[in-house]
Amino acid sequence: MKKLSILILFLMSLSLAPTISSAATACPSIVNWDGVELKSGQIGRVLIQKPTTIYKNVNGTFEFSRVAQPGENYRVYANKSTYYHLGGGLIIQESSSILYQTPSKQKLDCAKSAPTTLTIGNTESSVKSKLGTSQNSVLNEFGTTTSIYHKNYSNFYAISLLNNKIASLYTKDKHYQVNGISITNTISQLESKLGKNYETTGNTYPIEVITYQLPKYEANFFIDVHNDNKISAILLVDYQLINKNPNLYPKPSSTLEASYETLLFELVNAERKVQGVSVLQNSSKIAAVAKKHSADMGKNNYFNHDNLKGESPFDRLANGGVQFRNAGENIAMGYTNPYFAHEALMNSLGHRKNIVSTAYTQLGVGAHFAKWTYGSIPYYTENFIKP
Repeated sequence: MKKLSILILFLMSLSLAPTISSAATACPSIVNWDGVELKSGQIGRVLIQKPTTIYKNVNGTFEFSRVAQPGENYRVYANKSTYYHLGGGLIIQESSSILYQTPSKQKLDCAKSAPTTLTIGNTESSVKSKLGTSQNSVLNEFGTTTSIYHKNYSNFYAISLLNNKIASLYTKDKHYQVNGISITNTISQLESKLGKNYETTGNTYPIEVITYQLPKYEANFFIDVHNDNKISAILLVDYQLINKNPNLYPKPSSTLEASYETLLFELVNAERKVQGVSVLQNSSKIAAVAKKHSADMGKNNYFNHDNLKGESPFDRLANGGVQFRNAGENIAMGYTNPYFAHEALMNSLGHRKNIVSTAYTQLGVGAHFAKWTYGSIPYYTENFIKP
């Protein structure tokens, strides 16, 4: 994936906080329960004792689907009221005709941590089966839609489809695995799987992004220089998608700017979840201040926390009617999408501390695409506050 050579970060902050990490639990890659795989998200199973009806949830109405026969069994993903949810919108009612069972806590914990194997080319139905319903969707620089999946920001995925198949996948899920590589693997472990024939952004050191050109897709592995150079996130992009916009410089679009703002906000909260701190609330008032600063920098060709009138981030927040006790600002420019912007900010210690600080409770993000020969250069502003 081609990336802009001008990659710049800057921050201003009144409040900083350390990151928090957690250790993963060792579990088998496939968790079996009486010889049958226990799926991630599964909480139990129902064993059919007598013929009983399975219903389909159609827009909130339970419609007849089929009759389950004795000896059959079904995975259960939720237990609500007197109904067991079997996945795919199928529901069975609690009765003496069925027997509900749950696995051990250890098996449940291991099933939750089982590697997720979604990859480029998988079908849309496989995404829904593994990740459920998306929490949000945004436009991307390729002119397609990116769907965002998470469970209160845990197990975060952003997935784009092309012809009903995965064309791009970004994740911070530590249980995700591709080509035997997982998040939190080291560079040496990555090289042992895929070799040393890779590119790095600007050939900088320490290495922040490792990019492999694989047969069907490009694989980007973001390296966390503040966590023993381990992989912090993975981004896979199908060449078919890249060919829709080979230069990757986004064309100016208010819709795409809004999408970048949404995605960057989501990435910050996903990061905070990974680091063990509470997520932030989105503030449209703060976002308006951030948006105005990004646009001002882009239109007037400067890059600084203080604008050309000499106003600081704190002045601008106050002028925008935002009251705060603590406040901080991150700015970045030149990154072709929010993934690269966010991961670069996390590799800059001051920006990282703003992103994961416990001193803030609200966030507003503003993006602006400044005109440029090759399309446009994105400017990003993140304003953090605690009222």
